[in-house]
This record gives sequence, structure tokens and C-alpha cells, in this order.
Amino acid sequence: MQKSHLIQYIKGTLHPEDKKAVIEWIREDVAHQKEFNLLKANYIASTIETLDDINIDEPFHTVLSKRKKKKKNYYVAAVVMLLVLPALGWYFSSSSSNTLIADVSNLFNFNTEIIHTEYGDHKTIKLPDGSIAILNSGSQLEYPKTFNDTIRAVTLTGEAFFDVKKDSSKPFIVTTETLKIKVLGTSFNIKSYPKDENIETTLVSGKVEVHEQKNKAPVTLLPSQRAIFNKTQNKIEVDQVDSQKIVAWRQGKLIFDKTPLKDVVSDLSRKYDIQFVIKSDSLLQYKYTGEFDNLSLEEVLEVLKISSPINYKHINNKIMLNSE
Repeated sequence: MQKSHLIQYIKGTLHPEDKKAVIEWIREDVAHQKEFNLLKANYIASTIETLDDINIDEPFHTVLSKRKKKKKNYYVAAVVMLLVLPALGWYFSSSSSNTLIADVSNLFNFNTEIIHTEYGDHKTIKLPDGSIAILNSGSQLEYPKTFNDTIRAVTLTGEAFFDVKKDSSKPFIVTTETLKIKVLGTSFNIKSYPKDENIETTLVSGKVEVHEQKNKAPVTLLPSQRAIFNKTQNKIEVDQVDSQKIVAWRQGKLIFDKTPLKDVVSDLSRKYDIQFVIKSDSLLQYKYTGEFDNLSLEEVLEVLKISSPINYKHINNKIMLNSE
């Protein structure tokens, strides 16, 4: 397995098809599991080096020594891997009283569940605390089989609706490619596909905090508000929406309101497991408004053709879109 694929998987930027291969590789051999956990633990502990610079074969004390040389007043955790039967846990330890100590044995170990959905598929997941997650097409949710005593942490790639059981003593945190969403008890939707330009968090009920990973002040959402994080501009904008329309995908519906066509076809591609190609540059500026209520692919294409200036052709298992 290429190290670059493992790094992209940990960062949440790996393509869904490649993720399946990584998961299978991790599960097929204990040595693979140890290598993956070592790389992930280094990623957690690392604040100075980039992940690409980490040597997974290098002793932990050597890694720590290098970091101290780079920034003498900054102390990071030394990571010690303990093999605990029947599962492997993690513990941050220290040979110096100045080094931070943190037990993360409940966060990243072999007791982690990884649920993946194919294109065209949905899955409903009951989390360890009784919260419910509904995973949309081409998505992945990673979570521990048992939450620890202080936090309920999950990692999402793709789109999911969460109905979180209230527990004021244990915040529920969803980590995506760039954002962290913190809640105590609420229902909300997160759309965070690696290839999309935006990450969208839509609140249905309760209250959530949307945190950027770069320590900026969080954005607090109220019901029927959506936070849109643009990956290129690195900023969050909030707008008012009909939250029930946004989560209608759970019932097989797709509802668009002045949505750029490239975003429309991305959703259609994931739902119907087929590639769309926009052949006309003019269509890239087109915004579509409409609703597809449990329609077949052919019905969707006919609706697009009738309701917009779009023609289509099937070529080599792809849908080619042209302007009229």
C-alpha cells in the first residue's frame, strides 16, 4: 500500500474507491494495522512537521527530538504504542516532565468501526450512544465502538444526517476534511465530499458550532441555517434555508434551488452511480431549480431536458450534457 494513500485516507481526501482498498489492506494483516495506527498516531501528535515528512519506521524518541530542535519552547507528545490483547490501544507518554501526556486509547484503535456506502446507496447507523446517522451515497463514517467518558467523536467523509442523543456532559463532535462540528444534542446535516468546492452544515433542530481547523472563532447555527465553508476562499458564510428540503435525500428526493449545474450533476452522479460530463461551457453558468422525487435516471434526464436548455446522450456509460 502506498504511503501517500494512507496519508490521504487519514486526512480525509482519498477517493471513495481508493478508501475501500485502504480499508481492506488494513484489515488483512495485523502488521498493516500497526503500520496504519503508527502513521495516524504520528499525525495526531504532529504539530510542527507535515505528515508527508514523517518516517513511519523512525523511533518515536527520534521524532520527538527533531521537533524539539525545530522549536525549543514547544513541547509535543511522545507516542508509545502498546500492544494490548485482544486490541491495540494508544498511549502518549513522556520521558520529560515538560512533555504533554494524553491517553487516546479510546479514539483510534482496532475498536473503530468504518462504515462505507457505495454510490446509489444509503445506510442508517446506530451509534454507541444511541444517536442515529444516515449515510448518503459515496460516503464514509468512522467512529469508536464505545465512546470515551468525555467526548463522542466521529469522522465523516461525504454526506450524513445526524440525530444526536442529548448528553450535556459529552459533546458530540463530527470531524470533516476541514471543519469540526460540535453539538450536545440536535439534528443536522453535513455535506463534505472531497471533490466538492464547499462543505455545508445545515441545522434542523437544536444548536451547533462550526469550527474551522485553524483556530478561528466558531460559527453558531440556529435551526434552518446553513454554514457554507468555501475550501478555496477559506471562509464560512451563513444563509437561511428550508432544512427539510436539504435533508430530503433521506427519502430518495433531490431538491435544487438555483443550484449550479455542476453541483446538480455531482449529486446525480452519486445517486445513480454514473458519470456526467458537461460538454458545453455555457452550462457551467447555468443554475437549476427543480425536484426529483424517487425518479429513475431516464426520468431525471427527461425532466432536465424538458425544464432546462439541456440535451443529453449516453456514450460509453457516461451521460454527456450539451446546451440546446
